[in-house]
Amino acid sequence: MEVALTLGTMTVELRLLALDFAHLRARDVRAEAELMTSLGVSGQQHPVWIVVREDGQRVVIDGHRRVRALRELGRDTVVVLVLGDSEADALAYAHRLATGRRRSALEEGWLVRELCQRIGRALGQVGRLLGRSTSWVSRRLGLATALPAALEAAVRDGLVPPHGAMRSLLPLARANAAHTEQLVSALGRERLTTRQLGALWSAYREGDAEQRVRIVEHPLLFLRAKESLLGAPLESSVVRTVNVATRALGLAHTSLRAARVEDPDIGTSPSVRRAIARAREAALALSTEETGR
Repeated sequence: MEVALTLGTMTVELRLLALDFAHLRARDVRAEAELMTSLGVSGQQHPVWIVVREDGQRVVIDGHRRVRALRELGRDTVVVLVLGDSEADALAYAHRLATGRRRSALEEGWLVRELCQRIGRALGQVGRLLGRSTSWVSRRLGLATALPAALEAAVRDGLVPPHGAMRSLLPLARANAAHTEQLVSALGRERLTTRQLGALWSAYREGDAEQRVRIVEHPLLFLRAKESLLGAPLESSVVRTVNVATRALGLAHTSLRAARVEDPDIGTSPSVRRAIARAREAALALSTEETGR
């Protein structure tokens, strides 16, 4: 059942939300892990923006990461803000307001392509919606249609950083689309940095035909030879450990909420308050560790 909240928001069941526009943003494993930690400790702080279609379906416009994180934490509900029923207007509004992580040029291209090709708006209309010129819209649309499907999927899944794709793999795709798809396939689920992609493109550009074939067939071997992946096993171990801690925080939050149903004053217990304080301090220490501050 929906419960009206302040400032026009409401609480709805997570299972009722459709993530039809999730493909317009690239995944970021690190950012999603940090968000899960925040949600597990502090709960949801900002509403998810949605539109409601004529058939009553609720579609997320902004806040896909929050929805995925809340589902991962085992939550049942989410606070949302309804932006109306126009998907094009809502997508453009979210882009202009830029409440979350700034879109890369490629992600802007995906948005333009969605507005033009699926929703059916003309280039000039899209430009007015986004507050951009028609030439800007045309350039972004060109970016979105230039990448091979396999490379676009790798960017969307967070395996290839958008900037790295545009800087290194797009030139490779223009030079040899088949080699680009072969390279992406060889990378599998390995996540590379922009610097590592740059090293691959530089070596490919400077190599002869035989060397180019070896690079696209065995890119990880090439990078290991350059000592570029020495930290990868350690990084994977850290990510797994942080993810376990994040789920534990989520379970603790869910357990505390359930306990309050039976004992509304349980949060005032000295032992519970000390445990929460320790969890908060640990989460804060972890959030500052990325920059070493």
